[in-house]
Amino acid sequence: MIPRAQVYLAGPGVFRRDVAEFAATLKQVCRAHGLTPLWPMDNEIDTEADKARQADHIRRANEDMIHRAEAVIAEISPFRGPNMDPGTAYEIGFAAALGKPVFAWTTDHRTLLERTAGDDAQEAAGVIYDGAHMAIEDFGLGENLMIATAVRHVFPSLREAVAACADYLGGVRPR
Repeated sequence: MIPRAQVYLAGPGVFRRDVAEFAATLKQVCRAHGLTPLWPMDNEIDTEADKARQADHIRRANEDMIHRAEAVIAEISPFRGPNMDPGTAYEIGFAAALGKPVFAWTTDHRTLLERTAGDDAQEAAGVIYDGAHMAIEDFGLGENLMIATAVRHVFPSLREAVAACADYLGGVRPR
């Protein structure tokens, strides 16, 4: 049997109320494409340790999974605001620094400017500013330029991101 490529699944899904069902769906889609999913919540964490040690252990365990993975599939949908989950941003940067390909997907296909500019946004000299008088990045991308240009592509769905990753890694066609 040919070993399946391992892929790390990044994203805010770990915070969902239906996390078990969501994880099962992610894993099933990966397996159907011949990929072995590495899900961060599958790490064993010492629940007896204090919160700071638990947090450090989670980060290190996730980094270890990214090291083992051949690629990362990351959900970059807005999370608690107009931008993606900051933990996922860290994982994307970590993977990129290791030279690992990242395949991103989102449920929100608006540009960062469209998601960020509120009713109090103002334009001055061709720049859009938010209510706090901070310039809103406007490169026509769906996320901050550091993320949007670090990933191979931002796909409109999980299934498309997984399929592209499998094609890139030489996976199989879905069953």
